Amino acid sequence: MIQINNLTLSFPHKTCFEDFSTNLQYGSRIAIIGRNGSGKSSLLEMLKDIASMQNMIVGYVPQIIENLDTLSGGQRFNQALTEAIALNPDLLLLDEPTNHLDSSNRKSLMRMLRGFPGTLIIVSHDVELLRNCIDILWHIDNGSIHIFS
Repeated sequence: MIQINNLTLSFPHKTCFEDFSTNLQYGSRIAIIGRNGSGKSSLLEMLKDIASMQNMIVGYVPQIIENLDTLSGGQRFNQALTEAIALNPDLLLLDEPTNHLDSSNRKSLMRMLRGFPGTLIIVSHDVELLRNCIDILWHIDNGSIHIFS
């Protein structure tokens, strides 16, 4: 279980969310949604740090994978995902995982995620991915995170 207590993300020009607290049960399937610039990717990175401090094994695949310039975006994602899964993580964090995937790779990703035994938290706008792999939505809006089952 991951405990989150009074988490706040703010910048000089805006507050993304304040005082977010929740407990995550092992095996939860969560998507973080919200407008661009609402703090979704930053929240994912904060969760990575929180889980690491709680001695969890974290697999993390950011939205922009910088290295391996000779590979396509989909190939870079697949390599980064393979490395993250190889850790046998308790928590898998994926930021916009379907952005660079074709239809076949999207379906493979969804099959893999449905079978993933740990806790999954993704940032995504992909409705098909959300419908097939997610049980809980965290919606960042107006300075708060609203949780929907």
